[in-house]
Amino acid sequence: MPRRFDTAFMHPPASGGAPDATLLAAVRAWCEAGAFAPMSLPLAVARVAPHASLDAVAGELDGSHALARLGRWRGLAWRLALWLRAPRPEDPWDCGWWRDDPAAAAAFRPRRPTLLLVREPAPRKLAALLDTLRGSTRSYSLPLRVLVVSALEAAEAPTIAPLPHPGDPA
Repeated sequence: MPRRFDTAFMHPPASGGAPDATLLAAVRAWCEAGAFAPMSLPLAVARVAPHASLDAVAGELDGSHALARLGRWRGLAWRLALWLRAPRPEDPWDCGWWRDDPAAAAAFRPRRPTLLLVREPAPRKLAALLDTLRGSTRSYSLPLRVLVVSALEAAEAPTIAPLPHPGDPA
């Protein structure tokens, strides 16, 4: 039986709304970098400014919008086809917001490529989450992307700024 979306670790994005095309392209490009054939980057962490379209972007990446367009039976057939074949880069990702549960973070293993959205946490909580996830990356067979939603300097286009690992040179 396939593993289900990890509701202990994250909750699904809010449904509805159209994604901002520029933000969607930026998030998709960042997520996919180093994620496939072969996976060279099992975990990547970055920051993005709050945006009203983030839930809609996650809904597009996780296939929720496609399922809504397909309808009940065609959507079910699509999901079954995804389950029966080997994963492909164009397949939906699991996307959700972090539930702020350290135990769930320790137990988490991606069932498919995953985008974890984190609302601006306290620095210590973020550091603990990232340390926990980094400690598990050797067991990840699929990519995990952590996008920290926090206030940044205003920019004309959505910018995804990588967060350096504490030991990395500046």
